[in-house]
Amino acid sequence: MPELYEIATLIERKALGLGFSACGFSTSVQLTELEPDFRNWLSMGNAGEMNYLARNVEIRLDPGKLVDGAKTIISLAAGYYSDLPDHIPGNPRISRYALGDDYHRVVKSLGHELLGWINNEFGPANGRVFTDSAPILEREWCRRAGMGWIGKNGCLIIPQQGSWFFLAEIVLDIEIPSREKVVQNRCGNCTRCIEACPTGALNGDGSMNPLKCISYLTIEQKSHIPDHFSGKLHDWIFGCDICQEVCPWNKYPEKCTISELLPRSALAEMDSESFRNLNSSSFVKLFDGTPVLRAGWSGILRNFEFLERKDSE
Repeated sequence: MPELYEIATLIERKALGLGFSACGFSTSVQLTELEPDFRNWLSMGNAGEMNYLARNVEIRLDPGKLVDGAKTIISLAAGYYSDLPDHIPGNPRISRYALGDDYHRVVKSLGHELLGWINNEFGPANGRVFTDSAPILEREWCRRAGMGWIGKNGCLIIPQQGSWFFLAEIVLDIEIPSREKVVQNRCGNCTRCIEACPTGALNGDGSMNPLKCISYLTIEQKSHIPDHFSGKLHDWIFGCDICQEVCPWNKYPEKCTISELLPRSALAEMDSESFRNLNSSSFVKLFDGTPVLRAGWSGILRNFEFLERKDSE
């Protein structure tokens, strides 16, 4: 058995070998200091139609309620950036993260592989793997692990790597030296993301008004998109990447090395005519296994018709 202080280094090395871009460690504690602001945020109606955010608040603030005797949070980042054809104005856009296989399955599978390796090498250990699949404050644990800072666009920004990452966690009941450190927020006076957001969703302090966010409007909101957003979606039909595209920290982004997360060419090259020719069955066949299925055919059709209506006005 290696010395305790060496275990974190060995786990990080294994994580990078599996395809993760970054790995950090923090001590599992209750985040009670965040509860007042979070509950106030909910009381102001910021969750919109995301009713799940109001459930399990206590679990969200305490990883010990996810894993009995939790002692360590391993935070992981999996890069998904890859070059795409230049966007042709008027063609519907899909957020970059949704052009490949569903990250929930891909990244979670890699996390389970890492957990299995940890058990073989240092176990027995009781742990669970999460990838946007449980009430846990992913960005906050990454920040506490010293992986980066939460930028003005609300994304975790990792120095020299950018923000195009899926985040995952392994909550463990064994102690691993955390090596926690604070990475200084380096957004400085830059406001490019705030100025570029066409709906004014960003508040400038790392928080946002989700009800104005294009990603919320095109994915989470199931009801009618308010008319005052007409002309402001900038061709986005599922999600939005604008605040990441304009960020200076993404000038030289970490490239995706996990093949399943790479964009499918059939999706990356779709144009307006391709969308007009879709029906419910061809939609499911085309987007099978991708995050786009979350919106469903009715949601994508609603979004496309909203864009088309704007163009005809």
